[in-house]
Amino acid sequence: MTTSLSPDALPPVHLAGPSESDKVPDHLRLNGRIPSWDTATRKLTKLVEYLETEDDAHRAIPYDIFTGSWANAAWQELYRIDYQACEWAVQTALVVFTGSYYLDSESELPIPPVTFLTHLQAAKDARQKALSRALSDVDRWQSIRVIGSGPRGYPILYLGLYLSELIRTESFRPVIQAHVDNCPIAGSDAHQLNETITLAGNGNPVYPSAPSHLVHGLGQKVPGLASGEGITAESGQRRGTAAVIRGGQWRTYRFGQSI
Repeated sequence: MTTSLSPDALPPVHLAGPSESDKVPDHLRLNGRIPSWDTATRKLTKLVEYLETEDDAHRAIPYDIFTGSWANAAWQELYRIDYQACEWAVQTALVVFTGSYYLDSESELPIPPVTFLTHLQAAKDARQKALSRALSDVDRWQSIRVIGSGPRGYPILYLGLYLSELIRTESFRPVIQAHVDNCPIAGSDAHQLNETITLAGNGNPVYPSAPSHLVHGLGQKVPGLASGEGITAESGQRRGTAAVIRGGQWRTYRFGQSI
């Protein structure tokens, strides 16, 4: 049984469960307590609206702030990495990691979203080790990991890769299996190889005059970047994803590369 919601509504759950409550910063709490996901989203939205009116207010805040100026800076950084990588990359890959909103089939309500993303991140080390092994014969690679907005506002992890050599989809099977084996909410049915991995490239460096399809697609998935104007210009569910990211104090995107 599930709760019926309007298309833009967030599920009526707390932002975080008891085990993750210590992650939630004070500015998202309600009288010191963990609020509902909707309340936390409204509090974040008000904070971003305030930061949008204070030109220097964001400079001392060491986290993603989801304003228009933040979105512009994020796109510039993504484009810079993309342009550099496309000078040598002959193939790109997109890998998707997700999980179930419910811990079991009997649950009436989905789990708190910060708890959900914590569970997704539980497989991080195993995924990274499997990825390093899978790409051990690739001379050079660059990665961009982003937290994107998925159905009902729940986050999805996307891993974009630039590769200096062509590889097969099958090479990523251990990476997907590492996620399924080490993430308590991941299921094998939702992580079929051909549906989870997307490869592109013809074996020749791109040398782009414009951003590649990979970085453009990745950036569009990040809350606050699709509009280019920050989170206040986006849907309620995408604002909800931003609240989850802020609630668990994660970064929306990270870079990695071969040594």
